[in-house]
Amino acid sequence: MKVEMTFNDAALEAHGYTRDIVYNALKDEFLQLGLRCTSDNDILSFEDVGSEDDFANMVGLLVDLVLMDWFLDCTSSCIFYDDGTVEDVLCSAPKIRKMLA
Repeated sequence: MKVEMTFNDAALEAHGYTRDIVYNALKDEFLQLGLRCTSDNDILSFEDVGSEDDFANMVGLLVDLVLMDWFLDCTSSCIFYDDGTVEDVLCSAPKIRKMLA
């Protein structure tokens, strides 16, 4: 299981962020849940470590991110991969936000 994200640098700047600030904040959040960062270049990527809580932790954090306007404004792509399933998190965001409103 993994998630890959890319960001729009101009949008980040418009929100007062830099890529380094966002990457470091996201790495801290994922690492606190025991998920490992596997790439922090153009694509920011996190993977599970085989723990039984990995799925719930990753999905929970992705839902939290989708509820934040800055994330939707600044993220160019966010793809979740699990057991052959590919989910475009940004396309699912309106549905998730409506469900939790």
